[in-house]
Amino acid sequence: MTPLLEASALFKGFPRGEGVVEVLHDCDLSLAEGESVAIMGPSGSGKSTLLNVLTGLDRPDGGRVAWRGTDLLSLKADQVSRWRRDELGFIFQFHFLMPDLTALENLLVPVRLRRTPNADDVESARTLLDHMGLADRRDHLPGELSGGEQQRVAVARAFMNEPSLVMADEPFGNLDRDKGLELADLLFERARRLGAGLVVVTHDPGLAARADRTLVLTDGRLAARDEVQA
Repeated sequence: MTPLLEASALFKGFPRGEGVVEVLHDCDLSLAEGESVAIMGPSGSGKSTLLNVLTGLDRPDGGRVAWRGTDLLSLKADQVSRWRRDELGFIFQFHFLMPDLTALENLLVPVRLRRTPNADDVESARTLLDHMGLADRRDHLPGELSGGEQQRVAVARAFMNEPSLVMADEPFGNLDRDKGLELADLLFERARRLGAGLVVVTHDPGLAARADRTLVLTDGRLAARDEVQA
């Protein structure tokens, strides 16, 4: 079966002085439909760079990234942008909510990138916020929400367009551990319900344990956690 997302032999380097620092070196990753993968590794190991390459926000210096068998690196920039818009959901360490929009209106932003929202979209947004425990916070601005509530809105927004793949980069790093793991349960449950693939970059072993697999990025390569520990 063709993987949902597959990267092979990725290389990525950045200039430093007269040389180049390799962040990704012969890096491989394969993600099946509906599978969840946690990526761990020390700070500065290239985890965010890897996500940027996998989502077409940055181009590798070598290697291949394929979406359901299609080489993303062969597509034009506008085609990759449409692919991100239509297929991907993003969750970042900082919520990046629009400060002048309510929680409900923030969820409708991804829809507006495609078309004018309709009554069904509004109802879907309400349902997602309810699922995140925010039924009574729909009409509040981000500044009127706690940090945990803001991140719940961000998680809900990532699922608004029913993506095939959700990418989360240290999604709960700004929350205390208990609140982060509580929200992680909602994230993984929602991804399973939708059948979406999920890639989570994290330093938290408790969050990583919720994924189907855990990989560790060291020396530019991904390996299974048990292989690294061995």
